[in-house]
Amino acid sequence: MTGEPLAEHLDDVLTRRTHISIETFDRGIGVCEEVASLMGDVLGWSAGQLSIEIEHYRMRVAAERESQQMPDDETADAARMGAPDVVPLT
Repeated sequence: MTGEPLAEHLDDVLTRRTHISIETFDRGIGVCEEVASLMGDVLGWSAGQLSIEIEHYRMRVAAERESQQMPDDETADAARMGAPDVVPLT
């Protein structure tokens, strides 16, 4: 298979693959549990991994929202980086 690798994380699907996080008012918070459940079924996630994926996504959205309230780029970047970029697979 060539091309882009398969999505392994909720954040990847809601942010990059579907753009739900940037094209919906709630940034996908309302569907993140359902999407994570669907992904988990396909990817074989444990209940723990499912919880990690959902919490990570919520933290990312909160950090993005906070960054948009900052007065300048430097503090906005610091706020956005408040959530880690990578979720470990368990």
